[in-house]
Amino acid sequence: MKKISDFRILIAEDEPGIRRVYEKAFAQDGYEIVMVTSGGEVMAELEEGRFDLLITDLKLDHTSALDVLPYIRKHHAQLPIVIVSGHYVELTNDFKNRGYNVKMFFNKPLGLNVLRDAVKKILGIPEDPAPSMKLSLF
Repeated sequence: MKKISDFRILIAEDEPGIRRVYEKAFAQDGYEIVMVTSGGEVMAELEEGRFDLLITDLKLDHTSALDVLPYIRKHHAQLPIVIVSGHYVELTNDFKNRGYNVKMFFNKPLGLNVLRDAVKKILGIPEDPAPSMKLSLF
């Protein structure tokens, strides 16, 4: 079984405060984290290395995650994607109908532990036996 430190997560978020929260939380959990702010950086990182999960906001610097989803579908179809956005409504079914591997879609604001639990579920990591404190990103 893989250890948490064996998992690589690519996180695309353009808001500096949210980026810091994600980076600190997921690094503290033990994941290897790569942070980017634009769709171009998402594509560049995917070409450079292997990732187990992409967490992305839909609205990024100079682009939208919607612009990179077709590229991911074509070149990294097995990469699970979690979308967290404050700008759109629930679009998971629309994404799945287009062939994108979007596993979960969350609207902001959301509790950090909700996102952490979703990551564990997608990556197949067992839940912690002790209940966690509820933290909110916003």
